[in-house]
Amino acid sequence: MKPEIDQIISCDEAARATVDSAKKEAEDLVAKAKQDSNTLQSELEAGLDEVRKSEIALVLEESQIQAQETMAQAERYIQGLKDRVALRKSRIIEDFISEALGEAWSPKGKL
Repeated sequence: MKPEIDQIISCDEAARATVDSAKKEAEDLVAKAKQDSNTLQSELEAGLDEVRKSEIALVLEESQIQAQETMAQAERYIQGLKDRVALRKSRIIEDFISEALGEAWSPKGKL
């Protein structure tokens, strides 16, 4: 009976050692998986940041181009108004003086 008990104890110790080894291996695999997961997450976040930066840069660049075009249009419009005022200024002054002085004044210097 003693040899059977020794054999059972031996098998039990071997099984316990196998379970402990498997447990250690599982813990190591879990730790490695967590580390890999963290590394992958960091890489993905860095990639996402790069995509965001490039998209933001593109939007900012397009906005700047659009703003420059709007400013150029506004400047052209303002210059057109200035040109129209300059062309009409002498006519407006002549009309005003003519209204104020009546027939006595002539824009061509004729009296």
